[in-house]
Amino acid sequence: MREYLRSIFEQDAGVNGSFLADPVFEATFGWEQANVDFSGLKNKLLHEDLVESLTKKPTKAEREKRKKKGLEDDYTFTVDRKPYRHQLEAWQALIEAKPPRSVLVSSGTGSGKTECFLIPILNDLATEIDQRQNIPLTGVRALFLYPLNALIKSQKDRLVAWSEPFNGKIRFCLYNGDTPTDGKSEWQSEVAGRRTLRANPPPILVTNSTMLEYMLVRHEDRPILEQSQGQLRWIVIDEAHSYLGSQAAELTLLLRRVLHAFGCEAGSVHFIATSATLGDSSVETRQRLAEFLADIAGVSVDRVTVIEGKREVPNLDTTLNQANESCPEISSLRALSPEERFVALAKNQKTRSLRINLTQKPDRLTNLCNTFFGNDNSMNRHRMLELLDLCSQAKNEKSEPFLPLRGHLFHRTLNGIWACANVNCNGRINTKLDDEKWAFGAIFLERHEHCPHCKIPVFELVQCDECGAEYLSAIEKFQDGKDWLVQSEPVDFDEDEFQKELEPLEDDDIDLNEELLPNDNVGKFRLITEQHLASVKNVGLSAIGELDFYGKEGIPIHIMVLDFDTQNNSEFLLCAVCNTKHKNPKLSFRPIRLGAPFLLGTAIPALLERLEPMTGGQEPRPFDGKRLITFTDSRQGTARFSTKLQQESERNYVRSLIYHSVATAVPVVDESLIEKIQQEITALEPVANINPALKSLLDEKIKEIYKLQSSQPAQITWKEAEDRLLNAGDFTRWMLPVFNELTYGTLSERKIAKLCLLREFFIRPKRLFSLEGLGLLQLYYPALEKANLPAVMKQKGIAIGVPILTGRKRTLRNLNFHKRLISFNNL
Repeated sequence: MREYLRSIFEQDAGVNGSFLADPVFEATFGWEQANVDFSGLKNKLLHEDLVESLTKKPTKAEREKRKKKGLEDDYTFTVDRKPYRHQLEAWQALIEAKPPRSVLVSSGTGSGKTECFLIPILNDLATEIDQRQNIPLTGVRALFLYPLNALIKSQKDRLVAWSEPFNGKIRFCLYNGDTPTDGKSEWQSEVAGRRTLRANPPPILVTNSTMLEYMLVRHEDRPILEQSQGQLRWIVIDEAHSYLGSQAAELTLLLRRVLHAFGCEAGSVHFIATSATLGDSSVETRQRLAEFLADIAGVSVDRVTVIEGKREVPNLDTTLNQANESCPEISSLRALSPEERFVALAKNQKTRSLRINLTQKPDRLTNLCNTFFGNDNSMNRHRMLELLDLCSQAKNEKSEPFLPLRGHLFHRTLNGIWACANVNCNGRINTKLDDEKWAFGAIFLERHEHCPHCKIPVFELVQCDECGAEYLSAIEKFQDGKDWLVQSEPVDFDEDEFQKELEPLEDDDIDLNEELLPNDNVGKFRLITEQHLASVKNVGLSAIGELDFYGKEGIPIHIMVLDFDTQNNSEFLLCAVCNTKHKNPKLSFRPIRLGAPFLLGTAIPALLERLEPMTGGQEPRPFDGKRLITFTDSRQGTARFSTKLQQESERNYVRSLIYHSVATAVPVVDESLIEKIQQEITALEPVANINPALKSLLDEKIKEIYKLQSSQPAQITWKEAEDRLLNAGDFTRWMLPVFNELTYGTLSERKIAKLCLLREFFIRPKRLFSLEGLGLLQLYYPALEKANLPAVMKQKGIAIGVPILTGRKRTLRNLNFHKRLISFNNL
């Protein structure tokens, strides 16, 4: 079954692009730089004190303090550093233009969008401090709106680095739901508590729209507004592209109320919006963006400037740029050194054009194939991907890549699988589904009412939660004097897809009062299956879904119906493959879903594995310092997903360590001794039949070599496994501190090691990996071999020497035995 589904997925993805969309690639050269450095801006465009704070290197004590407080970067610039062109344009528009202008900055990740607005704001505050003769500023002048708390917290490093040199005259506050009432900070520029925020509002307030709503209506926050009357001059809207439709309308109305509450006019406030890179930088697109910000800000369009960051392609040597040699074959390029590869690619007109075009605008893989090879097919796609990879690896003598790239991969989640109920459906002809093992017809990845091939009704494919057996789920209804078979309603778990990835509740944990089976008004839950598994066979099903239990009309199908447990006085549905009685079939027979958590959980470890280790510094880092960032739209989903990733990484580490510990315990085979005995056997065989004494000696030699050649199971004791964990540097360095914090220091280090082993061996979830579930290792109890099992256990077929597994959770109940071994399974 799984091979059939995989082939359908591959076919569907290849033909329709239903799973992985056409990849998009863009060049990631550096951003265009301005023609002036910070020394040239000092006392001209930027205030002298601000340039000093931006370029002043922190002292050793300050660096140690920042590192101790978790600030990873000092965020200082060198005096000869040139800002990016779009940064300088934003500074000029926001500092020099009169009356105040509003700016929308559209640029890619890592292009310094924050500096586009933060430096003009700090420049404005530094100028006001001069005018007030170095009196610290009170009252909100700048309001930063971020959609996520994580983005709010990410600005702390910059704000500390650039505000701290002003010795408390310029302060900021990160105001969200986590801000404590009486918080304290090690930084004189940070307002860390609500009480201080209300008593002495700082000039910079970083918050979100929800907290801003509260601030406008909450009596406790009234002092913030009262002390900021007429002083608000800056409103920053980060990630402006996330405000669409009703969200944009709500933001617009909120900003109107903000201006009224702060006693300001829209014309006297700089509105700044930041957004992702423009897909289309045409005049029309820029005009629409200007209108978007103008509508939100409540100002005229002519007061809005749209600034776009552009990448700068390094110039090639003249001799390379004028050459027009043919591009070598992929195999030849791969054999060259990075420097030789750079020269070969730079001498080809097509690859030079590819370099420029991908810098100007991202493009799809299909278009690249058509442009470079003349057509798009599977072979050319592979060739193009290899060429792009080699282009990114080619480097000149300055270690500059010929074409640094970023790929955008868009993957579709799988919301279910539907199949035609007709085993003779012509939609399965000449496909891998045309096999006697497949009991249904054509497969679809979207909900269908009827099969387009044979017009028979389509039903959703479900799997037994216990064994994974496949069925089609349906509802039998009686209506208008006839029996009908209709599709089951979509399962509503009343939770996000991140919650669905969790292990399902056990029977004992489910509220039996909850209606999990369809009631009589809705119909009866049914499963369509193979003939030899069904309880009701050869039922006729018409094209309109009418049932004929005599089998005279329609195509034949085979159904499993609910049974009644007289002992427990309840209905159940039996899985004909594993014979499990499911009291709650609506939950026990689950639709097939592949959501974002599954795809991310699979992709992230694979991506991390391919990343380059972090260089610099001698201290050890987890996974050699490899890192990546993921974002989701769900706060709770992000929390669940990150926790699950952490747990999986911990479990994988323990699995790897224990597996390799057992593997190194495999007895070493003496090959020279085996060879010597083999020679002796060869010499004895011709004469052994004549001399009985030699025959006995030959048999002993054969037994000896057989014993040497037979693989002996490697094993370590439970205590040795605990010791391996406690002696592992990674375990003591990163895992122990986390577990100490989670357990509030109540567990000893050995108990934590034992807990990690119990988490792997004590419970084997049905849909999660484990060393035993993968068949790599097994937990073995030597003391059980000497135990005299009770008669009732013998009747149940429980053998000596095998761990006792009971219950749906298959819990190992014999952990009280003192002698436990972890050993290789018979693979």
